[in-house]
Amino acid sequence: MVSQGDSHEGPRMPRRSHRKSRAGCSECKRRHIKPSLPAAHGAAAAAAAAAAAAAAAAATLSPSPGLQSQPDESPSSYQSSPITPGGESPVIQDANMIQLELFHHCVTSNFDLPAASEHPDMTASPAMLVEAALSSPYLMNELLAFAALHLAHLDPTKARFYKHHAVGLQTHALSIFNREMAKVNRENCMSILLFAWLMTLHTLHETTDSVDAHGYLDRFAHYMQLHRGVRNITAEAWQMMLESDMGHLLRNNSKVVDYVDSGSHTAEVGGFIRDSERLNDDEKAVCQDALNRIQWYLSKVDGPEKQHPTHVTTFLSLISWPVVINVDFLRLVSERSPEALLVLSYYAILLHLCRDVWVIGISGQLLIQSVRLHLDDALHPWLDWPEKMMDMLS
Repeated sequence: MVSQGDSHEGPRMPRRSHRKSRAGCSECKRRHIKPSLPAAHGAAAAAAAAAAAAAAAAATLSPSPGLQSQPDESPSSYQSSPITPGGESPVIQDANMIQLELFHHCVTSNFDLPAASEHPDMTASPAMLVEAALSSPYLMNELLAFAALHLAHLDPTKARFYKHHAVGLQTHALSIFNREMAKVNRENCMSILLFAWLMTLHTLHETTDSVDAHGYLDRFAHYMQLHRGVRNITAEAWQMMLESDMGHLLRNNSKVVDYVDSGSHTAEVGGFIRDSERLNDDEKAVCQDALNRIQWYLSKVDGPEKQHPTHVTTFLSLISWPVVINVDFLRLVSERSPEALLVLSYYAILLHLCRDVWVIGISGQLLIQSVRLHLDDALHPWLDWPEKMMDMLS
């Protein structure tokens, strides 16, 4: 007699055994995104792995109840179909009006970001970005995702709608990148760099989706890990990038990341780092170097001869910092090292100075609030000066 639980038709097929993956973050597993393995594909895959971890964590926005999950309508899926042997023409799909709106925004907008250079004749135009995206499906998807994110900022009444598309397109972009990316070469180096650049700005903005200050430190650490992917790419293909159409921009902007300073603003916290009994000498040097690169900018805005740097210099200094710091600094942040957290409290000053740039917003305030929540009460006085500086520069 067959029991009710065994009443299915036909024999039960044996389930194929498999090994559970131990790789990838919990968010990648939840969204069924296969993470790239840095050892498999070199620097490009390392950038993709960092991007997948950070962007997946940022893309936790649930789709709006009124929006249904759509099939993959990314630009990469619109490939021309060959004419059949019988002479039948391929089926022409309807134009995707939403993506056309996003593409139009890419062409006509600079996304309200500071210029890439102090010199107008050395600024990248939207046309350069669009031209690179036309031959790179992963870049095109992320470009449209970033356009959706910007439109969500411009029109709060439709923010939920646009953010839904930003999440979906970014997921497509990561999937295509992980599937197609093999090695950085002259043909794809700038597309990869632009892709990584947009991903970092996208993820930085999405760290502020929640105003939960306690959890902000984790979200910001994901952003910094993603930004490290830019360095992985440039280390392998820097010379190729210098010879590209955007080489002049890279030469000009690379000067910013080389500036360090040991001025007086950070002298006391620098002494706290040197006297630390928790850090070894190498870790102390890592924290001090990260702090010196912030001091260079503080000397400009509050030194004996205040220079009032332009918005371009401020933004480039801010965005460049996570790229040039030692990777061990990110480990110390993840371990909640007090010395590394105090360095981040000074970086919050730079974020606060750029708060009118929409991708940054209140991230400086959230960062210093989060640092305070993760520090012992005995160390809170060390935050008085950064907070005072932020108030003074408001």
